Amino acid sequence: MLRELRMAHLALVDEAVLPLDHGLTMLTGETGAGKSLVAGALSLLAGGKADPKLIREGEDLAWVEGVFDLEQNEAALAACAGLGVRVGSDGVLVLRRELRREGRGRVLINGLVSSQALLEDIGGRLVAIQSQDQQRQLARPAFAREFLDAALGLDSELAAVRAAVAAHQAAAAALAGRQREVDFARRQQEIWSYQHRELVEMRLRDGEVEQLDEDLAVGRNARGLLEAAGRALQDLSDGQPAADALLGSAEKALAPLEQTSARLGAALRLVRDAEEAVGEAAADLRRFVDGLDIDPTRLDEWEERRAQYQSLCRKYQRDVPGLIALREELAQQLERQRSSVDDLRVLEDGLKAAAVEAATAAAALRKSRRDGAPNVARRAAELIRPLALPDLELRFEIEPDLYASGPIELDGSRCRLTGNGADLVRLRVRTNRGEAPGEVGAIASGGERSRIWLGLSVLADRQAERPLLLFDEIDSGLGMDNARPVAALLARLAEGRQVICITHLATVAVKGERHWVVRKAARGRRTVLAVTEVTAEERVQEVARLLGGSVTSAGPPAAQVAYARELLARPATSPATGI
Repeated sequence: MLRELRMAHLALVDEAVLPLDHGLTMLTGETGAGKSLVAGALSLLAGGKADPKLIREGEDLAWVEGVFDLEQNEAALAACAGLGVRVGSDGVLVLRRELRREGRGRVLINGLVSSQALLEDIGGRLVAIQSQDQQRQLARPAFAREFLDAALGLDSELAAVRAAVAAHQAAAAALAGRQREVDFARRQQEIWSYQHRELVEMRLRDGEVEQLDEDLAVGRNARGLLEAAGRALQDLSDGQPAADALLGSAEKALAPLEQTSARLGAALRLVRDAEEAVGEAAADLRRFVDGLDIDPTRLDEWEERRAQYQSLCRKYQRDVPGLIALREELAQQLERQRSSVDDLRVLEDGLKAAAVEAATAAAALRKSRRDGAPNVARRAAELIRPLALPDLELRFEIEPDLYASGPIELDGSRCRLTGNGADLVRLRVRTNRGEAPGEVGAIASGGERSRIWLGLSVLADRQAERPLLLFDEIDSGLGMDNARPVAALLARLAEGRQVICITHLATVAVKGERHWVVRKAARGRRTVLAVTEVTAEERVQEVARLLGGSVTSAGPPAAQVAYARELLARPATSPATGI
C-alpha cells in the first residue's frame, strides 16, 4: 500500500504531503482546483510520461515521491526480488521521479538511480489509474480473458495449460536442435568419413613422432657417430695404452698398501670404481658400434612416416594426441549420424505426445470458460446495472485463436497455443435496449466504461495481486442518486485494499473512510494548491458544498449542511445494490 505521497513544485503545488492508509480515500475540490494533479503524480510513479510543463513556474526541478509498504504484499516483494530491487526488512519501498526543465529527469528507487523502464515495471504493479481514457483496455481480448479466468477461478486449469505448453516447447526445442545436428551431419558426412578414414589408416600412436625423431637423428649421423664411438672405445679399452689397463696397473700398485694407510685405501676404492665405470662405458660403446647398421631403405621409411605425421598435424592444426582425439570424435559423429533417424523419430513422437497433452489441457480450459462465461456475464450485469446502466447486457465470445501453422488442433482447427490457452475472449456489451451488442469501446461512453470496469473489478477481485487503485471521473455524467450504487461498489472494492477516488458528488464522497480536499489559494502574487484532509465539521462543510446550491462566504446553507450530516451518518450498505 501507499503510505505517503509527496510532491514539490509540481504545477501549482509548492509542497504537499498526503499520508494514506488502507480503504477508500475520497479526493474533492472545486472545478479547476487541480484534483487531477494527484492522478498525475501517481501516473509519474507508475512510469507515465513526464512533461517538463508540469514544473512550477520559476522552478527548475519538480519531484514526486511515493512511500510504499510492501510488508504484506508477497506478490510485489517477489516481483521486486525478480527485478533485482532490494527492499528492506521493514518492507518499505520509495519510488521517486524528478522532472527537470532542462536536461533529463531522474528515477530513484530506494535512493538509487534507476531507469524509467524499471520504474514502469514496479510502479505499474503498485499503482493502477482508472481514468476514462484507460478504460479502453476493456476492449482488449487479453482483458476479457484475464477477467473471465479470474472470475471463474481457473488457476488450476491455467497452471495445467502452462505446464503442458512448457513441455511442448521443450519437446519442440529438443527436436529442432536434433534436426539441426542431423542436417549439419548430413552435409558433413562425406567430409567426416574421409577424415576418419585418413586418420584410421595412419595408425596413429602417441609418442611415435618422438621415437622417429630420435631414430632419424641417429640414422642421419651414423658415420660420425661410428667414428666418435670407435675413438672413445679405443681410448677406454682397445688402445695401447687403454684406460682400463692403466687403471688395472694402478690397482695392483695400491692393493698391497690398503691396510697400511687409510688414505691409500680410499684412493684404491676410487680407482676400482673408475675401473668398473670404464668397463661399463666400453661395453655400451661396443654394443652401440655393433648395432649401428643403418639400412638406407629403412631411413627412407622413417623420413616418409615423419612427413606424414607433419602433414596431418599441419592440416588439422593439432598435435598427435589431438589427432587421436579427433579420430575418436569423428567416429562418434558418424555413429550419431547413423542413429539420427531413430533419434528423430523418438523426438517427433515425443512432440506429438506433448501436443496431445497441450491440446487436452487447452480443451479443458476452453470448456471451463464456455461453461462458466454465461453465469459470469449474468452476475456482472446484475452488479453493474444499478450503476446507471439499467439495460446493460454482457456477453463473452470465446473463439479459437486460429492459426494454420498452429501447434495443436482443437475442434477440428489448428490454433495458436500460449500459456493462456488457445482462445480469443472478447467482451460484448449492450447498454441500451434494442441495440445489438458490440465492443465496449464502441458502445459505451467513457463514464459507462469506468463503471463497467468497476463492477468487473469487484467481481474478479484478487487479493494477492491488488495494486493501489485510483478512479478519476468514475461518476462523470451521474447525478447524486444514481451515483449511490457506484459509491457502494467502490467501498466494497476498497475492503482490504487501497482505493482513491476523485469525485464531484456528495453521495460518493461520503463513502470514503478518509476525505482530502484540493483548494487553490493566493500566496503573494502566486496561486498555490493546498491538499488537506478534512474531518469532523470540516468534512461536513465540504460535503455540503458538493451538494450544490448557493454557497456564501458564511458557507453552505443550513439545509445543505444538515443533509450533509445525514449522508455522513448513513450506514455503508446501499439498499440499491445490497452491498
